[in-house]
Amino acid sequence: MAFLGGGLLVGKMVEEPVQVTETLNFDYTKSSPVAYVPVPGFMPPHQRLQLEVSLTLPESDYNRRLGVFQVRAKFLSADWNVVSATSQPCMLKFKSVHMHFIETFLQSFSLLSGYSSESQVINLKMRGIKGASEPITGVTIQLEQRAEFSTGAGIPEIYAASLTLEAELPIFKRILWNWRWTLFVWSSMGFFVFELLFTLVCCRPCIFPRGGHSVAAR
Repeated sequence: MAFLGGGLLVGKMVEEPVQVTETLNFDYTKSSPVAYVPVPGFMPPHQRLQLEVSLTLPESDYNRRLGVFQVRAKFLSADWNVVSATSQPCMLKFKSVHMHFIETFLQSFSLLSGYSSESQVINLKMRGIKGASEPITGVTIQLEQRAEFSTGAGIPEIYAASLTLEAELPIFKRILWNWRWTLFVWSSMGFFVFELLFTLVCCRPCIFPRGGHSVAAR
């Protein structure tokens, strides 16, 4: 009963941050491929957001020659209006020809067996995005074309991509969320002590019965 009461109390006090994790499917029929992710239940307004885009890119000659490319995120309202936007440059980690050859030689067995592949995972963390004045219903991730390339070129080759969007709670609610397990333990202990005292006070005659005196009649 104490653990049940502690769980119910913490469930009422602590607010879970809204988090969305989805796989990105880019539309390569456009010059700058775009992937759309709907936000279930809407993202509440006036909250700072944390966005992380994970890209798995092959270590191909094309990607290494491409260099820096731009990833843009747009937050959409229910009317498909852009209420907020942010962008960030990224590129494959540089490896010299000698280092690339040595790594390929050391990983030759796992590469031939298919256990690993010549790829890199890039995680773009876009923090502190200001929330819009209206609920967010969707997010678009766009791979923007490099300016010096012709139409349809300057886009990186991608194996897979995913998105994680989280609403940043206010400071007090964030503290409660980070310390939720500690609150659960202490509140459960408090309920247990209260139940124990209540039992000792109200049910004392049943727990500690008084001894009676028997009188033998002659």
